[in-house]
Amino acid sequence: MPDRPVHVDKFGGTSVATPERVRRVVEIVAGGVGEGPRGEGAGRRVVVTSAFGGVTDRLLDAVEAAVGRTGAHREILAALRARHADALAALAPESERDALGRALDTLFVELGELLYGMYLLRECTPRFRDAIVSAGERAAVPLVAAAFRAAGHAAVALDATAFVRTDDAFGEAAPDLPETRRLARAALAAVPADAVAVVTGFVGSTADGVTTTLGRSGSDYTATLLAGALDAAACVIWTDVDGVLSADPRVVPEAFPLEHLSYAEAAELAHFGAKVLHPRTMRPLVRAGIPLQIKNTLRPEAPGTRVGPAPPGAEPSIRAVTAIRGAALVRVEGAAVLDVADLGRRVLAPLADGGVPVSLVAQASAEGSFGLAVREADADAAVRLLSRALAREVERGDVFGVRAEGGGAVVAAVGSGMHGATGLAGRFFHTLARAHVPVRAVAQGGGDHTISAVVADADAARAVGALHEAFALRRLRAHVVVVGAGALGRRVLALLGAESERLRAGGLHLVLAGVADSRRLAWEPDGLHPAQALDALAAAPPAPGVLDALTDRLAAARLERLVVVDATPSADVAARHAAWLAGGAAVVTPNKEAAGRSAAAWGEVQRAARDAEAPYLYEAAVGAGLGVVARLRDLVRTGDRVLRVEGVLSGTLAFVMNRMRDGAAFSAAVAAARDAGLTEPDVRDDLSGRDAARKLALLAREVGLDVAAADVAVEGLAPPALADVPLAAFWDRLPEADADWQDRPAPPRPPASGAEISAPDDAPGRGGELQYVARLDADGSIRAGVEAVAPGSPFAGLQGAEIAVAVWTERGGPRPLVLRGPGASADVTAAVVLADVVRAAEAMR
Repeated sequence: MPDRPVHVDKFGGTSVATPERVRRVVEIVAGGVGEGPRGEGAGRRVVVTSAFGGVTDRLLDAVEAAVGRTGAHREILAALRARHADALAALAPESERDALGRALDTLFVELGELLYGMYLLRECTPRFRDAIVSAGERAAVPLVAAAFRAAGHAAVALDATAFVRTDDAFGEAAPDLPETRRLARAALAAVPADAVAVVTGFVGSTADGVTTTLGRSGSDYTATLLAGALDAAACVIWTDVDGVLSADPRVVPEAFPLEHLSYAEAAELAHFGAKVLHPRTMRPLVRAGIPLQIKNTLRPEAPGTRVGPAPPGAEPSIRAVTAIRGAALVRVEGAAVLDVADLGRRVLAPLADGGVPVSLVAQASAEGSFGLAVREADADAAVRLLSRALAREVERGDVFGVRAEGGGAVVAAVGSGMHGATGLAGRFFHTLARAHVPVRAVAQGGGDHTISAVVADADAARAVGALHEAFALRRLRAHVVVVGAGALGRRVLALLGAESERLRAGGLHLVLAGVADSRRLAWEPDGLHPAQALDALAAAPPAPGVLDALTDRLAAARLERLVVVDATPSADVAARHAAWLAGGAAVVTPNKEAAGRSAAAWGEVQRAARDAEAPYLYEAAVGAGLGVVARLRDLVRTGDRVLRVEGVLSGTLAFVMNRMRDGAAFSAAVAAARDAGLTEPDVRDDLSGRDAARKLALLAREVGLDVAAADVAVEGLAPPALADVPLAAFWDRLPEADADWQDRPAPPRPPASGAEISAPDDAPGRGGELQYVARLDADGSIRAGVEAVAPGSPFAGLQGAEIAVAVWTERGGPRPLVLRGPGASADVTAAVVLADVVRAAEAMR
C-alpha cells in the first residue's frame, strides 16, 4: 500500500440515479468537495457506489414475478437492460462502449437464467436472491468508472466480491474483518496510484466465492469496511439530505442537520430508526477514530454532519429525536417473574436465536413484569419463542404468561451525558405528558446516550414533535385558540403574526390552532397562519352551537400547552371559562363579563384553574397595560392588607371628561371618543358606567371581597331620556344633554385625607376637575361616579384616554401605590393579551 492517505466516498442510489447525477459524482470526487483534499498528490481515492436508483427494488420485483410465474420478470429485466444501455451511451467514452456493452449483456443473460430457474422451481433461495439483487451494483460500477475516464480521470472498476469476505448468512452477511483487510489492501495496491478505484457497494462473497449481500444500508457498510481496512483518513457518505437530521423531516418539518455527532450518538440514532445510518455502519471506524461525514450530493456545499469521537467536556444534551414505528410490547408477567433465575438470558437468547431484534428492554420489580419492544411483525413469533422457553415457569405459576400489545412505537431521545444531567429524564416525560402522550414502557440505556419510551403508534408523531421542540430546538410550544373576530380579536391575530418569529427566536413557538366567532369555527391543530386565519374562518361552514363545538374540540384535541384567548365582551363565552380550565386549557381574556358574574361562578372558575393547574389570566380586563391585577394579587399573596382602591378605570370616560375639561361640549367629547375608536358599538354601554363597575368588582375580588358588578353603586352619564331610543336617534339628540353639563355644579370632592398626594404649584387641574372615579373603601363599600378630584390627586391632569389607579395598603402607610398610563385601546389591550399568552405558556412549562 502506498503511504498516501486514502479517502473513501460512498454514493447512494439517488446520487447515481441518472447520467446527470453520475457526472455530478465525478465532479464532486475530482473537485475535492467533502472531507479532505482530492487534488493531485493529495491521496488515494476510493468510490463506493450503489446500484442506480430504484434498480434493486425492480430486481426484487423480478424475483417475485418469477416465483409467482407471472412472466413479468422478462419485461422488468428488459427495461433494466435498456436503462443501463442508455446510461452506457451517455457516460462511457465511445472507444469503450462495445466492451462494456458485452459485459452488460453477459450480466443480464446470467440474470435471465437465474430468474428462469426460479420460474421453473417456483422458489428463490437466499443464495439465489443475493446473486440477483447484487447485479444492480455490478452493472452500475463499470459505467460510473467509465464516466470518470470520459471526464479525463483514470479510474478502475472493482468488484467487492473479490475482497469483502463474509460468512454465508445470505441477505445479511457478516464480514470477516481481518481477511477483508488483507484482501482489500492488496486490491488497492494493484490500482494505479493516480486512478480512482470505483467499488461495488452492498456485495461480498464467501471464502468459496459465492456472492453475498450485506443487508440494509449495505453500501454504507462497504464504504466504512474499506475505510477501516485501508486506514483511511476519512469516509464520506453522500446521500440526498444535508446530513443526519435532528428528526424525521416528514414528521418534524423544522428538523435540521446536526453539525457533529459522536460515534455512540450516531449508532443510537441509527438503532432507533434514523434512515441515514445503519447501526453497524460506524463499527469499522471507531477503533481507529476515522471520521465519517454525511453530505448531500445535491448540495455538496452544505457542511453535512461529521461523526467522530465525542469531544471532551461536551455539555449534557439531547441532540435528536427519532422513533421506530410499528412496534409491539411483549410482556413476560408473573408474581415471581423477577425471581426466575437468569431471566434476562432466558428471554433474550431465544429471541436472538429466532432472529427477532429487540429495540427496548424494560424491567419493573413493582409490576413483576419484563417488557421488550419488538417489531409488530415479529410479535407472534416472539410470544411463541418465549412461551416455549418459559414453559416450566408458566406451569409452576412463576410466570403468568407472555402476551404482546401491538400498535406501538419506540420513541427515543438521543444525546450525551444523560446519566450526569439533572432533570433530562424528567423533562422527557413531562414533555410527553404535556403533549398528552401516554407511556407504556420506559428505558434509559445502559450507556449514556438514550432515553426511550414505548407509546401508541398513533401518538408517535406528536411525541417526536413535542420532544424535538423541547430538546433539539430548546423552546416551548403552545397552541393558541382565539375566540372573537371583532376589533380586538383581529388585533390579537395581527400581533400574533407580527411577533411570532421574534417569540420563536426567544424560545417560544405559538401555534394558532383555531379561531372562532359566534357562528363559525376554523380549526387546524397543525397551525393556521395568523394572516390567513380570518379567511379560513370566513370559509368555515356556519355551525349552530359553535361554543359547544369549540368546547368539544378543545377536550378532544390533546394539544400541548393549550391557551384559549377570549377576545369577546360576551357573557356566554365567559360562562365557558370554567369548563375550558377544567379541561387543562389556560384562559386569557380581557372580557369583563367574567368578573361580572356571580361570586359563586367566579369561585368555580378559580377552583377549576387551581385544580387543573391551568393559568387564568385577565390582566387586560382592568388597567390595560398597567399591571393592576397582578400588583394587587401580589400584595395580597404576600400578606399585605389592601385598605382602599380608587381609580379612573375607564379610558373612554376619562377621554370624555378630559375633552370637556379642555372646553368641548359633552356631545362633542363623546363623539370624539367614538371617532377615536374608544367606545363600544353602542356608546351607551360606556356611558352607563357598567364598564367601570365590572372592573371595580374584579379588583374587589382580588382583594378578597365576594362582590359582583351589580353590587357597585353606579352613576350613569347617558341622559335617561335617551336610554331606549334607536342608536341613530341617540346621536341626533345627544346635544340636548350639553346644557345640563354646562349648568351642572361640580360635585363635592371626597373628604381630604393623609392619603392624598400634594401637587406642585403648576400641576394641571389645580382648583379641581371632573373625573369618573371608581372607589373601593375600607368598609367594603364600592361606588363609581363623577367627582371633582383634588389638585393633589393621582387622577388630576390625566390626558386623553389615560387612566390611573391608586392603592392604599397597610404596609404602604399613608402614601398609595399609583399606577398611571394609557387606557385600553384595542392595540394596548391586544399587547397585554399577547403578554398574558406568553405568561400562560411559560407557566405551563
